[in-house]
Amino acid sequence: MSLFASISDPTDLDAVRRVVAESPRAGDLVPLGIDRLEIGPSAALAVADELRRQIERHGVRTTRPRVLLIIDSTLIRRGEADLKALVRNLLDDGGFDVETLVLGDAAHSLHADDAALDAAAEAASRADAVVSVGSGTISDIAKVATDRAGGIPFVLVQTAASVDGYTDNVSVILRAGAKRTIPSRWPDAVLADTTTIATAPAELNTSGFGELLSLYTAPADWWLAARVGLDATFHETPRDLLLTFAGSPREWGAGLAEGATEAVEQLTRVLAIRGIGTGIAGTTACLSGVEHLVSHLLDMHAAATGNQTGLHGAQVGVASLVAASAWEHLASRLAAASPVRRTVDRVAARDAVLGAFAHLDPSGALGGECWADCERKLEAIAASADAVDAVLAELPGLLAQGQPAIMPVDDLAAALRVAGAAASPAELEPWLDDDIWQWAVANCHRMRNRFTVVDLLDLVGWWEPADVDAVLRRARQAGEGVRT
Repeated sequence: MSLFASISDPTDLDAVRRVVAESPRAGDLVPLGIDRLEIGPSAALAVADELRRQIERHGVRTTRPRVLLIIDSTLIRRGEADLKALVRNLLDDGGFDVETLVLGDAAHSLHADDAALDAAAEAASRADAVVSVGSGTISDIAKVATDRAGGIPFVLVQTAASVDGYTDNVSVILRAGAKRTIPSRWPDAVLADTTTIATAPAELNTSGFGELLSLYTAPADWWLAARVGLDATFHETPRDLLLTFAGSPREWGAGLAEGATEAVEQLTRVLAIRGIGTGIAGTTACLSGVEHLVSHLLDMHAAATGNQTGLHGAQVGVASLVAASAWEHLASRLAAASPVRRTVDRVAARDAVLGAFAHLDPSGALGGECWADCERKLEAIAASADAVDAVLAELPGLLAQGQPAIMPVDDLAAALRVAGAAASPAELEPWLDDDIWQWAVANCHRMRNRFTVVDLLDLVGWWEPADVDAVLRRARQAGEGVRT
């Protein structure tokens, strides 16, 4: 039985901290830095009281604290009310001196790029505390800005259950056109207002459902990277924390697309625990494998071509079928033949990485950023050649024993369909055609220093076009409910 089964309320952070401290190798984990997590129908209404409490906890001494409210230009409703205006009024009435920073505009997708990060950090440097209201991108920007400002009090008002980044201590940013995850900070308090979340467009919550499904695929990549000696952060505790509170998404996900109260609240809780799990693990690798790499490439394509960035979680959900299919493909190939590790041709690998991104950025800056990360990965693979060979020898037996644990692709697809979430590329952005989808899947291992099942397949020559096509075909059949 999981250690976390004794916790009835995952928002009881003191209980979570206590159980984490009692887990094996607890000293290898990052201390949980969130002071308060509230998930409920009136959470946003507590923003002024919670902010004052956090200001006092930080020892800020001032009669009228200067507060920076960071938002974007998107209208967010709480029932019939404008949530951002409501939060501003609550802060004004609470005796705070409020400055509002609006990032981005309605015509363009907001990215956590240098311009947005610098603008938020500059404004935060003049404030005693920060409140953010909005998307995962706004939250990522606010975490970086408050970290740069010296870790000033920060209350995060969560407005959708679309991603898990509200409750972690990292931020996803855009650097030279490439998606990168950097350390930032924990919010002091997260107020997840389920009235607002239930009011959000259905696709935001079904996107969050897609996001959470990576906990059934990404830990396998994390395990694999540790097994071959490329990631020393693997730890069972974050994984057990996540799985304990996830329950059976195929069961509780029903009604999510219609805004069913219980489904929305369960989704919000599971995503909050996902963020906490990532934070205490000290790495996003625990929940970010092949499925996230594919989504990142789609975001990079959108940013480079001026297309609307797709919903991250929706992309992750569909790509989780690719991840599970890739593992299934590896098992099938291992059952038919003994793999032989190829010696990495550094020149050919560099050409492949640069070539993969040349159509998005002819200057070569994007490809160069990706190659800088991938080169480190290839150097580590070369240094771990014996460990890779050992894993290849033991994998057939381990897979037969159910290690690593991966939810079957058909079960993942069934859960997505039950929740009304996207289950095929055709349900994502209109600009995403078969060629772009194939490009993202085929090249997902060429964007960053993270070892996954696709890297292993490529290393033994089993990620050729025919292999990629087989994985894509299997994922598509599962998403469409076609039994093979």
